[in-house]
Amino acid sequence: MRSMTGYGRGHSSKEGVNLTAEVKTVNHRYLDISVRLPRPLQALEVPLRKRLSERFSRGRVELSITQDLAGAQAALVSANLPLAHEYAQAAQQIAQAAGIKGALKLNTLVTLPDVLTLIPLDPQADVLLDAANEALDLACDAAQEDREREGSQLKSFLEQHLDALEEAVSQLGPQAAQQPVLAREKLQKRLASMPEVQADPQRLAQEIALFADRCDIAEEINRLGAHCAQMRILIEKDGSIGRDLDFLCQEMNREANTICSKSASLAVTRLGLVCKGEVDKIKEQLQNVE
Repeated sequence: MRSMTGYGRGHSSKEGVNLTAEVKTVNHRYLDISVRLPRPLQALEVPLRKRLSERFSRGRVELSITQDLAGAQAALVSANLPLAHEYAQAAQQIAQAAGIKGALKLNTLVTLPDVLTLIPLDPQADVLLDAANEALDLACDAAQEDREREGSQLKSFLEQHLDALEEAVSQLGPQAAQQPVLAREKLQKRLASMPEVQADPQRLAQEIALFADRCDIAEEINRLGAHCAQMRILIEKDGSIGRDLDFLCQEMNREANTICSKSASLAVTRLGLVCKGEVDKIKEQLQNVE
């Protein structure tokens, strides 16, 4: 079981190509990939997206790759002569205006912005791809470890609330048999308080029986218990289980709502609300399960 939240960083150095990849993942309903690359690597976006889709099945995945040119081989050093001339003239004007003797020295001039430009060699496409894949794989491995670590914490949280939910369901069991009886008694008392109402005794008995049957919560309790058992099986599985868990949680919520709507006693209402509260807590955490 994995979370959809994670972060990883990886570095690769091949034949003078130094790349650093960062992968950040957050929760999302589907798989949503975002890629940011430096200009020399922009042609690699499609294969890198494909590689990411093979590593992740759900969540928003943001990939950023940066290139370190400090260790790159240089094809040439380009001198911006017009700009250097402008710098020298400006320095001379300042010196004359301020009454300062001396001229701009060469070792100072070449350090000024954009006077010298380092133009790196364009590496072969396969070298770039190999370096990018290596950095990406390392970053993905770290991000997956992060997701698995948080997934383990999510699993413990879900198990705690499943325990509480199953405890409430077990307490509802003995109450289920009393539901039809309580519903029948409640309706009979209401009719007894209205002597002006005249009804056929046989038809009245049928309506009371139907009303009592509609208040029976035995099926809802059984289904809710079965859903809890199924959720425990799912959270032990690997891979993408978030959608299955989310659907199961919707079914659990439906059963809890039905129990509350059918309640004929304060005890059942209270236990039904406990079930709803635990299901809501589970649902909230499932939003971050892959």
